[in-house]
Amino acid sequence: MSWLTPLGFLGFNGLIILIIIYIIKPNYQNKIISSTFIWKLSLKLRKKKIPVSKLRNILLFICQMLAICALTFIVAQPFIEAIKEPVVTEKVVILDASASMMTESDGETRFERAVESARTLAYEAFEQGSTVTVLLAGEKASVVVANVNAENALEIDEALDALLSPEDGEEPVYTFGKGDIDGAIKLAEQTTLVNPDAEVVFFTDTNYIDAGRVVIKDVKDPSEWNAAILDTRAIIDENYYRFEIDIACYGNVDADIDVYCDIYGVNDDDMVVNLFATARCKAGEPTTLVFAKYNPDKPDADITESVEIFSFNYLSIRINENDSFEYDNTFSLHGGEKPPLRIQYASSSPNNFFGTAMMVLRDTLNKRWKVEFVEVKKDETPEIEGFDVYIFEHKIPKTLPNDGLLILANPDSLPSITGLRLGGGFQSSNGQGLTLSPGDEHVLMDGITPEEITVTRFKEFTSADGYVPLMYCENKAVVMAKNEPDQKIVAMSFSLNYSNFSMLLDFPLFMYNIFEHYIPSTMSEHVFEVNDEISLNCRSEYLMLTDPNNKETELRTFPDTVLLKTPGLYKVSQTPISGEEISEYFFVKLPASESDINTLEDTLSNPFFVEREEIENQDLLLYFALALIALLFAEWWLQSREQF
Repeated sequence: MSWLTPLGFLGFNGLIILIIIYIIKPNYQNKIISSTFIWKLSLKLRKKKIPVSKLRNILLFICQMLAICALTFIVAQPFIEAIKEPVVTEKVVILDASASMMTESDGETRFERAVESARTLAYEAFEQGSTVTVLLAGEKASVVVANVNAENALEIDEALDALLSPEDGEEPVYTFGKGDIDGAIKLAEQTTLVNPDAEVVFFTDTNYIDAGRVVIKDVKDPSEWNAAILDTRAIIDENYYRFEIDIACYGNVDADIDVYCDIYGVNDDDMVVNLFATARCKAGEPTTLVFAKYNPDKPDADITESVEIFSFNYLSIRINENDSFEYDNTFSLHGGEKPPLRIQYASSSPNNFFGTAMMVLRDTLNKRWKVEFVEVKKDETPEIEGFDVYIFEHKIPKTLPNDGLLILANPDSLPSITGLRLGGGFQSSNGQGLTLSPGDEHVLMDGITPEEITVTRFKEFTSADGYVPLMYCENKAVVMAKNEPDQKIVAMSFSLNYSNFSMLLDFPLFMYNIFEHYIPSTMSEHVFEVNDEISLNCRSEYLMLTDPNNKETELRTFPDTVLLKTPGLYKVSQTPISGEEISEYFFVKLPASESDINTLEDTLSNPFFVEREEIENQDLLLYFALALIALLFAEWWLQSREQF
């Protein structure tokens, strides 16, 4: 109980006055009697009435005290605080823009359905005097409009229309991955922290077991279903490929899904193999098709006698189903045919050191390159074109190749075009090896310890325009490296026959670093997922990346990181110093969770709501007034009984 006029409690001073009145009031009365008999009789009757009179006086006193208290409470204006149900004064609308919201039925996507439902909700809120904020859970959560009231209703229409029909050149607002739901909830929290009575409404196609205080508006249509290619793998089994294709069906019915698989460039030929199979899928349960062999006579049957596939260029897979979600009906798998890496070794005094290192590299790089190592015999003339790497030892051709990496080992002389000039020779005076020392910091020296390398004979590089010194001996540069668009050279001024370099693990590691730096792989894989960040490398000045929408992006800083936003087939083109353009491909698939158009999740993260109770006063003045009247009536009745 609370009081509007606490000063009214001064009325309790009336109790003190009442008590004082009763204290000073005489407890007897003077009466004139006509005779002794009447006096005695009166006294006798009075003695019989004393107990009743005392009780009446006590009740009168109590009634008077309570009346004073009631009157005091009335003056103080009493009331009781009562909890009032909060009134929603603002609505926060979140639109899910995940890939699954592109599921379509009757010519309308779920996202379009959500936008129109949000428009209807906004106008209903305006009629109730509420303001509306619209948030978009796309690739990154964003605010569409904030705190719009009925006077600015047109702003809601314009913003929602822009979501459905972006202007020319603008990317769609939805993402091909999962929308940033958590980010949108954080943005909604900026409203609920200020206005705890705001209502958060989430238009989505995801079902939540526990959505908390967020109101879920389901935009799915019961008739929608989806047949999906989730993933594809090429697995080498006993030197032959088998292809595994993950297929799934989502919706309220099971389905038999026809899968077509076209394999191009089979067994190093232009041969194209067309395979067909039917996947029997239960709703929500992925299944795997396996193509292990190819039988031209029975392309759609399980095959025992067949042509085995030991190499291929790429796979193109499709399903011909009239489903509600088209973005996962195709798949491409590249990387079956590894690009060739041709290496030529020519020496007037050949050794096995380079050949052994190349064999180690071939085994190390076999997942990325098809390494071809050609050793030129002493009486043969080496080629000066057509190879990716040229290793010349001792005798260096007067005309050098200009289409690949040059590794020059212990050269007798050097053409001026290299920019290198040799000085005099040096050797150990006591026959003991001379220890090398590190030069400039460089990626080619990763993992290399020059202090463990010794040489007994070497030559000095006296001029090295544009080169980086990697290792020194006796303060003289003995290993140099150059990496320019039109010239890539690694030069070593000592023979492996007069060094322990070839006997250490540092030598094959050094050769590996050379290949990684000068001839890097463009990409690590050929299948990625939407919103993956991948690293692309290049063997030329620039790289041209073409996305599934034929939008070209030129990359010039390597390695470069690219965020993959669109599903489909990407093309990567480059022109190395050989002058021949090289094109590679990789495929970006949808997340499997977005192919599941009936996703069920446990909980939805909620914005923080400040709990606040709205108070409404309950006036008690009437009750105390009724009590006062009742007390005054009782006091009058007791007073009237005193006369009898």
